[in-house]
Amino acid sequence: MPDTRLTDHVNSFDVVVKVAERCNLACPHCYYFYLDYDGTGNAPLLTEEAADELPRFLVRSLDQLNLQQLNVFLHGGEPLLFKKPRFDDLCRRLRETLDPLVDLRLGVQTNGVLIDDEWVEIFARHQIKVGVSIDGPKQLHDRHRPDKRGRGSYDGAVRGLRVLQSAVADGKMNQCGALCTVHSERETAGILGHLIDDLGVGSPNLNFPRGGWDCEDAIRWNQEIDTHRSIVRYWLDHCVYPKFHFVRGIADVLLALQSDSGARHNDQRASCVHHIATVSSEGALLVDDNVLGIDKSFTTTDLTIFGTSLRDLIESPTWQKLNAAVDLVPAECEECPWRRPCRSGALFNRFSQQDGFARKSVLCDTLQMIHEEVAGYLVANKVVTLEALADRLSEVPKVSGRDTMAALLR
Repeated sequence: MPDTRLTDHVNSFDVVVKVAERCNLACPHCYYFYLDYDGTGNAPLLTEEAADELPRFLVRSLDQLNLQQLNVFLHGGEPLLFKKPRFDDLCRRLRETLDPLVDLRLGVQTNGVLIDDEWVEIFARHQIKVGVSIDGPKQLHDRHRPDKRGRGSYDGAVRGLRVLQSAVADGKMNQCGALCTVHSERETAGILGHLIDDLGVGSPNLNFPRGGWDCEDAIRWNQEIDTHRSIVRYWLDHCVYPKFHFVRGIADVLLALQSDSGARHNDQRASCVHHIATVSSEGALLVDDNVLGIDKSFTTTDLTIFGTSLRDLIESPTWQKLNAAVDLVPAECEECPWRRPCRSGALFNRFSQQDGFARKSVLCDTLQMIHEEVAGYLVANKVVTLEALADRLSEVPKVSGRDTMAALLR
């Protein structure tokens, strides 16, 4: 079983910087371009003015917030469309300005096809954690991640992943990872085996749909329970013992159910899950980019990074709306045995035009299945007793979204 000694919770914040608001692929499931938000209305690349202001904006944020860790993700679109010299210079300025002030962690999520040795040198120089988006075996990936001419991108993505893995093996980089979108078809049942066994990705992350109750694709996705169950059972059978592979969306459920410390850590994590800001290519200051696509009301803002700080975003009505939703227990969830670890799922999966965030997750059936499978595994393998599990589930979390926001503003 995995080591569940967990580090103390620290006040952290994620800032997603859209260094490129265009992409060299045309993935039809993309939450950023094909839901209610379309980044193509912004400048294609991070402007010089926004790049110059970003370090100053983050310093002001550190002055006004109680932050111990700052996670800056250089994102897109496809972030590697940002020219290498400008990318390198931006990372240098962020490191020089912020490293003395905070635990700064830089990350990039890329489709991988543009990665080469020069990019690796930049990633290594600035200690950037890189994830490559790979949606399973070649046929599945190519169908869901075509380029603008309809050609598959699997070979390019894997080639980029191999360049990163070689750099890790040579000691140039600490780690690289992969992110896999779980699609609503039976072929996805084998994605973990492909990522872990065939591609050598130790801890791939899984992305579930970003839509809410107004998104037909998310509703259909939730109906593929047997396929999703196959993924969970593969992980339980092959990825927990003897070597533990952390797979987000499944592993965090196991840790939350396995021990009291894991449950408390999950309480804290869930209470601040929306502590994410998005900076557009022109410097607009927005909430989590996962939320932007569910309703146009989340895409409008009077805030920019020029002369402001993250505190201004936290005190905005839009942020307050999201924070209230974190602590709202939908009526459908009140009697659910998985209420504590699930916390009604991701905010974007709960939203509907009619009811706001007052509904359970549109992926509820899948989330319930994951909790049932993991709990059954833990009990069958005598990791926990039914009595201990019941006690853990019945405990009311002592950390709320209101608490974590107050901690940031001290």
